[in-house]
Amino acid sequence: MYKATIFYFSGTGNTWWVSDKIEKQLNARNINAEAVSIDSLTDGCRLDTKKADWLIKSSDLLFFGWPIYGSDLPEPMKKFIDTLNPLEKEKHVHTFCTQMYFSGDGAWLYHKNFEAKNLKLDSCAHFLMPSNVSIWHGAMGPPKTQEKTDKILSKCEKAIEKHINSLLDGKAGIKGKRSYPIGIMQRGPYRAFYKRFQDWMGVDTSLCTKCGLCAELCPSCNISLKEYPEFSGHCALCFRCYAMCPVSAVTVRGKTHDKSKHGLPYRIPDKRFNRDLLKPKSK
Repeated sequence: MYKATIFYFSGTGNTWWVSDKIEKQLNARNINAEAVSIDSLTDGCRLDTKKADWLIKSSDLLFFGWPIYGSDLPEPMKKFIDTLNPLEKEKHVHTFCTQMYFSGDGAWLYHKNFEAKNLKLDSCAHFLMPSNVSIWHGAMGPPKTQEKTDKILSKCEKAIEKHINSLLDGKAGIKGKRSYPIGIMQRGPYRAFYKRFQDWMGVDTSLCTKCGLCAELCPSCNISLKEYPEFSGHCALCFRCYAMCPVSAVTVRGKTHDKSKHGLPYRIPDKRFNRDLLKPKSK
């Protein structure tokens, strides 16, 4: 039986959900598939390279998935790929990204870094998912109704099935390669302001209960719990702390989320998704 491993990074559940659907699609076709969060392979923000190497070498099909931030990869996924040991023999991989509207070359962008590890991209896919940027409340923010969210998810699930069918038939191509100009239009400004974005997160001490969940979930070791959570300025911009805080005490640019006006911050509306899926193994 073929074995497939789907490595993924997910902030608030979108990429977890797509990875889970890919896993189920492959298992239904008698391929032994497993979706693996890269958080489960870290210990104190250090990669367990032995386990990652074993999963890669023992798999017949390899997938890497990530959400797109400003047409760029999240820093934890970049670090994961760049820390992998190069293979002796070339292996083919399939990448996918989750995006709000479009990302240009989001799933293809890191092809040279994969090649440096002797991993060659065979296919790239882009899947439209609901926006998780809960600090926005207009067209760029999360859907305002469950009906709109369900519609996006339904379309995405069909797109996933179509992609897996094409991939297994040898017909899936590299999408996004020709969209580099669109990607750079978003990525240029995003990277230029990235350091500034990393300093946006904070905490409202009048609301904070000192539960420490934000520090437990942080994928970049950006948050330490002292008297109150302290942010170190190297945020991954995944919005986990903002979305998962039980009392909405995490702030962005000094503002907390107004639950009475906007409801809870976005996270994938799937009861199987829980915060334990996001915790690094040492936490």
